[in-house]
Amino acid sequence: MIYLFYFCGMEKDIDEKLRELEQMQDRNWQRLSFNLRKHLDYWSHANVDPNWKDMKLSYWPVICNIGIDGCSPSEISRKSMIPKQNISRTIKELEALGMVESKASEVDKRSDLLFLSKKGKELIYKVNSNVMEMNDIYSEVVGKKELEITITALNKILAYHESHQKNS
Repeated sequence: MIYLFYFCGMEKDIDEKLRELEQMQDRNWQRLSFNLRKHLDYWSHANVDPNWKDMKLSYWPVICNIGIDGCSPSEISRKSMIPKQNISRTIKELEALGMVESKASEVDKRSDLLFLSKKGKELIYKVNSNVMEMNDIYSEVVGKKELEITITALNKILAYHESHQKNS
C-alpha cells in the first residue's frame, strides 16, 4: 500500500513536469525544426516548377550539395548527412533524369566526381530563386535584421553539432 502511494505521488510529479514542458512547446527545438521542415517540404511541392515534377524530396539534399565545381559522393554524404548507400541510389536516379553527370576525378582516377548537367543547373538556379523569394517573405514577417540574426544563430547551432559529430 505504501508503494502504491509513493508511485501515485511520483506519477503526479511527472505529470506536473510534463505539463510544464507542454507549456513550452514554442521553445522545443525538436518540434520547431520538425514542423518547419514539414512546412518547407509542403512549400517546395507547391512552388517548384511543375516541369520538375519528377524530383522527389529525397533528391534535394543530394543535388543541392553538388555545387558548380562538382563534388564527390563522399562529400555529398557528409554535407547532407545521408548514408553513402542512399546517395549512390539517388545519384543513379538523378543521372537517369539528366540532372547530374559523373566524371572520373582528375586527381584520383579511381573515384568519380558529380557535376550538375545543364538541366540540373537550370533546376538549381530556379529553385534558389524561389528560395530567395521565400527569404523575402520571411524578411517581411520578422524583419530583415531579425531574419539575419536567426540565420546566423542557426548556422552557429549547425556548426556546433557538426563539430561535435566529427569528434564522436
